[in-house]
Amino acid sequence: MKRAIIIMAKVPVAGTVKTRLQPFLTPEQCAELAAAFLQDAENKAKTICKKIILAYSPANERDALENILQTKNILVEQKGDNLGERMSNAFKFAFGRGSDAVVMIGTDSPAFAAEFIEQAFEFLETDSDLVLGKAADGGFYSIGLRKFVPRLFDGVAWSTDSVYEQIVKNAERLGLGKLSVLPRCYDVDTPDDFFVLRDEMLVVTEIQKRAPATYQWLLLHPELFG
Repeated sequence: MKRAIIIMAKVPVAGTVKTRLQPFLTPEQCAELAAAFLQDAENKAKTICKKIILAYSPANERDALENILQTKNILVEQKGDNLGERMSNAFKFAFGRGSDAVVMIGTDSPAFAAEFIEQAFEFLETDSDLVLGKAADGGFYSIGLRKFVPRLFDGVAWSTDSVYEQIVKNAERLGLGKLSVLPRCYDVDTPDDFFVLRDEMLVVTEIQKRAPATYQWLLLHPELFG
């Protein structure tokens, strides 16, 4: 099967990203951390698949995005009035370019392993129509499909603890086949999330390897160690 990975990303501009980490972090630190998250997501993706589609917003920050990225990727502007529409349009774009197994990841879960992406593709390439990686907050950090499903994200109440379950119910309503589930992980959205990541990274070598850009950023900020 022809694989593609979509990375959904908001361009790291101070004052517009990771705002829930303020005032623990400054707006500039939030942007730096978000950039590190993006680089780590890109690194994981390129170890699994050559075709990386980076769906980004806002459109006028493309130059800033290209300065952060480490390799040449397919860039496409996110389009839609809400997250569901933007994700759906990104999947439509990927399948429209000849892919028949597409895994989408975000940039908010630096602790998840690249092997989870490979596992998602293996599920799709055997007998699964949908693959989900559940996040600890009730959302998901990864979703994989082997065909475009136009209404999969309809009616989802985004930024709630029932997002994952709503996607599962939509899949059942639409008659999708087998659902496979990846290991659970967590997003880093709040100071408490950040503390979990920070404390893991200080002692767990495997986490350091999964997110080297984030780890290097943390080492540059010992004042955040508490």
